[in-house]
Amino acid sequence: RINALSFYEMTFKALPYLEASKGHIFATSSMAGETPLSFSNIYTSTKHAVNGFFYSLQQELLARQSPVGITVGALGLIVTDDMDAILGDEKSLFPSFAQGDVHVCATGMMDSLIIRPRTFSYPFIANKLQRFM
Repeated sequence: RINALSFYEMTFKALPYLEASKGHIFATSSMAGETPLSFSNIYTSTKHAVNGFFYSLQQELLARQSPVGITVGALGLIVTDDMDAILGDEKSLFPSFAQGDVHVCATGMMDSLIIRPRTFSYPFIANKLQRFM
């Protein structure tokens, strides 16, 4: 419920204020919402629901020429201090191109508020490879 329904409710409640302020939504999601992942069917299905909701809402807002922008953040493995502690030695199981730096990710997310792309994918190479496979 939290992985999907909370996004819907929060967005619908914020939309009138975002319309008035010409605001922007950065929907933090996952690469799992773009392409399926093995052994994570519940998580992947909720992320597909989140992405489907925001991509559909993007189209609706564009059709009615709303000033509100939406960026869907298709994020992969972002190595935060907490994630580093959780993974420990197992971090080496993930190739370096599949690991994203938290500061680079944060900068890209902030840039998205200005540039307003429809999707922000990070780590970029891992996301492209996952879509290809």
